Amino acid sequence: MRGWGARVGVHVHLRTPHHQTPFCQPATPSHHPCCLTDTHTFNMGKRDEHDRHVAPETAQLDHCLADLSPSVLVLAGIGLLLSSWDRTCRSVSWLLTSMLLVYSLFFAWRANLDISRPLLLGVVERFWLQSDAAVCVLAGLGLSHAHSKLERWHGHGGLWKTTGWVFTLALLGQMGHTNHRVCDQSNNNVVERFGRELLASFPKDSLILTRGDLPGNSLRYLHYCQDIRPDIRLVDQEMMTYSWYVAKLGEHLPGVHFPGRWWDPVHHEQKDTFSLEQFLSHNTHRDVFACIGLTDGDPSWEGSFSRWPLGVCDYLVPAQRQFSPEQWAERTRSIYNWNEPHNSFNPASWERVANEEMWQARMKTAFFLFDLAERTHGEEKARLFELSYTLYTEIIGAHSVYPPNWDKNLALACERLLRSGHRGYSPDHLLTCSIQHFTLYLEKDPTDPQAAAIRSAVSHLLKERDRLRQSRKQTP
Repeated sequence: MRGWGARVGVHVHLRTPHHQTPFCQPATPSHHPCCLTDTHTFNMGKRDEHDRHVAPETAQLDHCLADLSPSVLVLAGIGLLLSSWDRTCRSVSWLLTSMLLVYSLFFAWRANLDISRPLLLGVVERFWLQSDAAVCVLAGLGLSHAHSKLERWHGHGGLWKTTGWVFTLALLGQMGHTNHRVCDQSNNNVVERFGRELLASFPKDSLILTRGDLPGNSLRYLHYCQDIRPDIRLVDQEMMTYSWYVAKLGEHLPGVHFPGRWWDPVHHEQKDTFSLEQFLSHNTHRDVFACIGLTDGDPSWEGSFSRWPLGVCDYLVPAQRQFSPEQWAERTRSIYNWNEPHNSFNPASWERVANEEMWQARMKTAFFLFDLAERTHGEEKARLFELSYTLYTEIIGAHSVYPPNWDKNLALACERLLRSGHRGYSPDHLLTCSIQHFTLYLEKDPTDPQAAAIRSAVSHLLKERDRLRQSRKQTP
């Protein structure tokens, strides 16, 4: 039956570039895998000129309509219009309007975050608070001028004053009712639990290289403010590229050795700088972990060290250390106690990011073993594919709702295991598994750029399964 695996594998392999996973792009290291070779990282690069000028302004208007309400914007417009006729407050209204326009336009011009991503839109929204304040002041001027004009034209000053207060209280009540649930975070401890789970997973006296806001801030808060895991040492990767960081904090990190004044990922051969490989070599007396991922641009460590997945983080070990796939799979199988449902938080929140990291951490070892098998030969290759397949089936079988990319990964693992000789598994079962999970993946994520290639592969796998079953019927 080995011929069926080879037959399917050769056909699929010929449809993709050499040394690439079928239907995916070339594998690259990432802070966490979200398909077997995709990386889910936020694109912090600049957009084209049109997007940078138009999209942020449109998004800011949508923000004002949603958070401040159309009534506030109408009052702000009335305030600007009526105060322009009033010499006593004309300069104030024009000043506020100028500040609002200059700040908003300049920020829209200089901001380089992709606000099509909900999290980055949430980051940008924080910088709109100053503009919101100016709009609210203009709205207050509008209400005051409207009251004065109505009293002058129609009399009944008490009536308009009472109406103004009722309107103001109703507007404030409506905004409070709308935003209270979002703003009330008194029972929200998701990021704290994220940090606690990470800290609990590290061995004693570990050295943690943090990268990014989520692991950096959560771990630092718990470590320094709540004195959790005082035995570990935290070093910020981005900050280590500044000479003041090493000079100021180095003395507060006993047992951590810096082989220079700062880490320069690109020009580490210059005086007083050091590479990541040199830093790791000077700290081999500690277990070193990178959370989440490593800063790009310094591949010096790759020849001397290996990176093993430990949940959200990566374990950086000397290259000569022996790796035992079964033991590592067992160690990382239930590394975190995390029970938050998938997709259970606002897409613009850090809670959503923390939850997604924890969910993807469940499959990180399976991803690693699959990638390792791709670079291995012989019986070891089949063994790694089998272990990766086993881990994928375990995590998918344990959850009814899970990230869509898990289906894609399991489908690929089934195909690879079949190609490598299926190690006692029924070829029919592996073909069915691959077909089923590719189909589920397309149902959950029909916009995948490789959807057409996946559909073509499913069609081929169906034909191979039919051919296999037909040959069994003909075999006496």
